[in-house]
Amino acid sequence: MTALSQTSRDPRPETDLHQVNTAIALAGFVVVIAGLISDRLGSLPMAKPIIAMTMGIVAGPEVLRWLQPQDWPHSRLILKEAARFTLAISVFGIALRTPKESYRHLLRPLGLLLTVGMLVMWLVSAGLAWLFLGISPLMALLLGAIVTPTDPVVASSIVTGSAAERSLPDRLRSTLSLESGANDGLAYLIVLLPILLISHGTSSGAFDRWLVDVLLVGVVLAVVVGLVIGYVAAVALHHADELGWVGKTSLISLSVALSLVVVSTAKLVGSDGILAAFAAGAAFNFGVDRGEEFEEQQVQEGISKLFNLPVFTIFGAMLPWREWFGLGWQVPAFAVAIVLLRRPIALLVTGRWLGAGLVGRDAAFLGWFGPVGVAAIYYALHAEERLRDPATWHVASLVIVVSILVHGVTSGPGLAAYRRASA
Repeated sequence: MTALSQTSRDPRPETDLHQVNTAIALAGFVVVIAGLISDRLGSLPMAKPIIAMTMGIVAGPEVLRWLQPQDWPHSRLILKEAARFTLAISVFGIALRTPKESYRHLLRPLGLLLTVGMLVMWLVSAGLAWLFLGISPLMALLLGAIVTPTDPVVASSIVTGSAAERSLPDRLRSTLSLESGANDGLAYLIVLLPILLISHGTSSGAFDRWLVDVLLVGVVLAVVVGLVIGYVAAVALHHADELGWVGKTSLISLSVALSLVVVSTAKLVGSDGILAAFAAGAAFNFGVDRGEEFEEQQVQEGISKLFNLPVFTIFGAMLPWREWFGLGWQVPAFAVAIVLLRRPIALLVTGRWLGAGLVGRDAAFLGWFGPVGVAAIYYALHAEERLRDPATWHVASLVIVVSILVHGVTSGPGLAAYRRASA
């Protein structure tokens, strides 16, 4: 009885629930505010991620202290899983909203960006990590891989909305969308390789595990799972549509629910759920004949408001400020160098061979707007979990903040400059 009385007086469960309610209320508030001023934010494509992140910083432990993530059980895991599901929903939405003809028309530039482009970004990022941070080559390769993928969540905020529609041609918007949607899953290959080499040494066993667990199971099986689920869902939707059972509102909820089914199923079989979600979205897109129902604003805006913004709010509340101040000038310099060099060098190498009607100003736009965001959050926390080393999170989180701020501030002028160059 005494133990029961002590348990009932334990303030920790009540405190945990208070933190949960505070986090939910704050995330909902950010979504509501973004909705109320969405038209005013139309000319500033990346304003919403910046506002959401700022709200998290203000509510976090360094300012108002409404949110205390350091006291949450498994706070890193919460953010990692939130990032995983957000990425899955985002890449599914990208694959779904992109016109079918864009897949065929943009096959050459996408193939180039997803192979040579990713390799150049990885090597440039790793070289900068080794140069500025003085870490081992394997750790440099890992950190470079974490910040390599172009983030689909942040990139979508650049290429969607009224300002982007007025300024950017469809070929450019679709190229950046599809590249960011696909390379997040493919980054699994280059992130896991240094993790396995660090964990198991440079023996053949590490490469064998990479070939089997990462390439075959993690990537190939993920594509198969995504294609099968997406195709089956499209066939089911076709038959349901013929019977008159499907309405427009149910299609939007179906797209979100299907992305959650895919990412969870892929996780259960040990595959990369992000790549599976993109493959499922593409298969579903090609399998249905109701393109008008999946208009960009219908799907993407709902996804952005309900899922993307809360992740940036939690991220803002969990920023490791104290660790940043102890890292020295090299880490901020590295973050700035990543933003200034990683993506531009990759497009400098590949830009002239993109084809598909993409001209010099398109390559210049792609070369600058390759933001680092939610994908890096996920992979940095995944690396920390696997290696028990928080250094990847401390460094990558600063790169993410710098990228969101720099690309956010320049997104409006960048669209205006592109519009003037096209006139």
